[in-house]
Amino acid sequence: MEPITVLSDGKRRIAYENIIQLFRNWIADAPSGSVIQTHRGSWENSRYCIVDYQIAEEAVSAANAIRAFMPQIPLLVITDFKSLIRKRHLQLITGTGEMKMILWNEQEPDQLIKDMEQWLYSSVYESQIAIPPILSMR
Repeated sequence: MEPITVLSDGKRRIAYENIIQLFRNWIADAPSGSVIQTHRGSWENSRYCIVDYQIAEEAVSAANAIRAFMPQIPLLVITDFKSLIRKRHLQLITGTGEMKMILWNEQEPDQLIKDMEQWLYSSVYESQIAIPPILSMR
């Protein structure tokens, strides 16, 4: 099972193969004591979903589509200065899973990987849970 699912309109042309590899490496590097049973099963069986649509309504629709089948899946929503996806849009997403919004800067495409790497690796060693803390909109 892939550790991450990507729902995208492809307009940002983000190199998701690098992000998926980052998640695989993070899972492999996680301290053995930090991999615990969660309400979704073990960490190896859980998944993340990246939602990358420039139009806010399409992002909400895509997120709600996957949440209809997997209501607890954590979502990582990509936004930028042009698309104007905001927290109020995230409040329209159904399900019980957690969400995080991250900013994409077209001028610095590698910054997304750096931000995600910092987010993943800084959180794993701060807690006993191998799931990084994510903003819950509920």
